[in-house]
Amino acid sequence: MVAVGMVPAALLVAAANLYAARMMETGQGEAEPTKTNTTELAPVAAVERVVVLDVLRGFALYGVLLANTVPWFSARAFMPREVVLARTNTVDRVFLYVLGLFVNGKAMALLTMLFGLGFAVQLERAEARGRSVVPLHVRRLAAMALLGVSHVVLLWWGDVMWEYALAGFGLLFFRRVRGWKLLAWGLFLLLVPLFVFSIHSVAEAYKPYAPAPPDFDAFRAQMHAAIVGSDRRLLTVMHVKQALYFSSFIWPWYFAWLVGRYLLGAWAGTTRIFHDAEARLPFFRKLLGWGLGLGLLGSAIQPGRVFLQRSGIVIPELVGLALIVPSELGVVLLTAGYAAAVVLLMQRPAWRRALLCLAPAGQMPLSTYLGQSLLSTFVYYGWGLGLAGRFPAWSAVPITLCIFTLQVIFARAWLSRFRFGPMEWVWRSMTYGRLQPLRLPARQEELA
Repeated sequence: MVAVGMVPAALLVAAANLYAARMMETGQGEAEPTKTNTTELAPVAAVERVVVLDVLRGFALYGVLLANTVPWFSARAFMPREVVLARTNTVDRVFLYVLGLFVNGKAMALLTMLFGLGFAVQLERAEARGRSVVPLHVRRLAAMALLGVSHVVLLWWGDVMWEYALAGFGLLFFRRVRGWKLLAWGLFLLLVPLFVFSIHSVAEAYKPYAPAPPDFDAFRAQMHAAIVGSDRRLLTVMHVKQALYFSSFIWPWYFAWLVGRYLLGAWAGTTRIFHDAEARLPFFRKLLGWGLGLGLLGSAIQPGRVFLQRSGIVIPELVGLALIVPSELGVVLLTAGYAAAVVLLMQRPAWRRALLCLAPAGQMPLSTYLGQSLLSTFVYYGWGLGLAGRFPAWSAVPITLCIFTLQVIFARAWLSRFRFGPMEWVWRSMTYGRLQPLRLPARQEELA
């Protein structure tokens, strides 16, 4: 779903991505909408839940919201470049750099890895019962794709559930792979296709086959007008077109790239590093140090590129290609460092109580994700409050904090009465072809 919004460094490194480059002529370096994880949503018994995973999902979902809000929900990416530059002051420039360094791409990476981790857990459960995971996985992905397409048509173009569903079928080819081979395949799919399609000649050869608007500037202006206007039919048409155009320029490498991240998460699932976290604290301490250290170095590449490009400095293609691998690895390592930090902080009572506030939102990630689209479009779009383009970029912080706080309160209240989130219930019912029990047993409600 995405993002993941969350700007993967490689999207802007890839000169092949003409559409993203043209859409980013605002000079802010924003790229792909965050595509959030929504596959590991089938409920499990309370005793089986790994609370740290719920906290990690909640932590990442706020990052998804913040990174999607700055360029996309606020319509900043669709405004004329000269207007955006005129409105960008020093505070905004610092904020955008910090966002690019610490947030963009990282929440998306965490959620896609949790997708793979969830698949690995489902596979182990199916094998323990002597059943095949394939039929259930296929039904889940089909339902997920349908929900994703509905999200695009009814609410927001940046949904990625349908893309995640398609990429999710790739996991089936690796369901019997374990250990270091999962890591090797994950890194290969994460890096190699992206690198190949970042080569200018390869990108140019593919470009004629990708649907694109006749005039990018005109299309961007039409998209902005649809966002700030009140014509719902026009908005729906523009959302569908934007989703089609954006995806068409990245699909040759994007789906393999997603599967690569899924496989990294599947490795974490098969090795049960989060399930047995308390017994592996030395590992997480090392991961924290190396992940934050090397991750920040790699993650600084893309914000640095954006700064140089805005300053009029042209980066040679060979240099840009050489930066792709360390940039992508930086995102993965920094994401791993964040996960390690959460695990270690959860060992401290005061921090554990604070972080557990995120768990309800992470326990119903599909509802949280779709709720973000609903609330954010209401705040910024013309059919709601119409605040798009009226505030500086840094204002996304207080706005998103308010939205996410409401979501956490809602999730906590909802889960005190129901087994799982409202959209999780819809998804599960679609998957199994019948309505699933929703309310908690009376005794559990009383205890809640």
